[in-house]
Amino acid sequence: MPNPMIKRSIAFLMMPLILAGCTWGSKPTSQAIDPPPTQAKLDAEPVAAKQAEQKQGRGTELYFLTDAGYVIPYTVDVPASKQIAKEAMRFMVKGEPGAHLLPAGIEPILPQRTKIKGLNIQDGTATIDFSKEFLNYPADMEEKVLSAVTWALTGFPKVKEVNIWVEGKPLAEMPKKKTPALHLTRNRGINLEMEEGVDIGQSMPVTLYFLGQTPDNHVYYVPVTRMINREANVAQATLKELIKGPKQQSGLSSAIDQTLEVNKVDIAKNMVVADLGEQILQFSAEHRASKDAIGAIVLSLTENTGLKKVKLTVNGKQNVTVAGEKGSLTKPVDRPEKVNPQSL
Repeated sequence: MPNPMIKRSIAFLMMPLILAGCTWGSKPTSQAIDPPPTQAKLDAEPVAAKQAEQKQGRGTELYFLTDAGYVIPYTVDVPASKQIAKEAMRFMVKGEPGAHLLPAGIEPILPQRTKIKGLNIQDGTATIDFSKEFLNYPADMEEKVLSAVTWALTGFPKVKEVNIWVEGKPLAEMPKKKTPALHLTRNRGINLEMEEGVDIGQSMPVTLYFLGQTPDNHVYYVPVTRMINREANVAQATLKELIKGPKQQSGLSSAIDQTLEVNKVDIAKNMVVADLGEQILQFSAEHRASKDAIGAIVLSLTENTGLKKVKLTVNGKQNVTVAGEKGSLTKPVDRPEKVNPQSL
């Protein structure tokens, strides 16, 4: 977590949100992504028979490549193992078992025939040893490969930093563009972009969650790290950039209208407290918010603050209602354990 700076035949579920003691899951939408897609239903889908057959596995969030060139999280069911992290990383290799678990438009990112020769996690650092095939990547994929490995491994409990080795030796830098390959953290960002007019010496990163879409119209979250001018209130800066939305011609969309006003954003009682304008409730005629909008806000705020909960209000009142759900969000919203979970 950044330090306050952050099939084809199988069903593809959206992020589950835990609020007011209930777990939310959502079904895929078939809407086009431009204009922004409508929200998916919040009802959790029934467990499929195939999931029951693979109940000995473990849902593990890994990172893959989309057909639009973005690195995204996607949860796959990794067989139970004493070395679950090592086994899981194999699913990110082209031609390995992870490929057939992915929906159309998403694929493994590590070069084919790459072997995971070793993986040691100690004192918050994961040291992963790849075979020489790991270096068989196109030059323009160097940063994406590093991002995928870093974000996947730091998703495991207690892992804060990643060191990459090849054939039993530390890899000081990648061979194609000389990007450092040791002491990697999430602070380096993912799907990095630079805001116009930013002074790099006075900048900070904020990771924002926008929406991407598979060729068959399943919607998923895409983390994008945007370098912006440094601000003291990181949470407020995050919301401001999230409302701006993705860059034009990025192929991404936003569930949040650019007219949304932010009244106040604070950190209190170990959570982010965001008071928004009534525009957040204009998703439907019933004055409800889009589930996708709530998801993007919660993911982005928790990613950049390191906190796990977000309390949302509208003009100082706890009257945030979500399309498809009964009642208001009277309790803080938890960050989900997995982004873009898969139902098998």
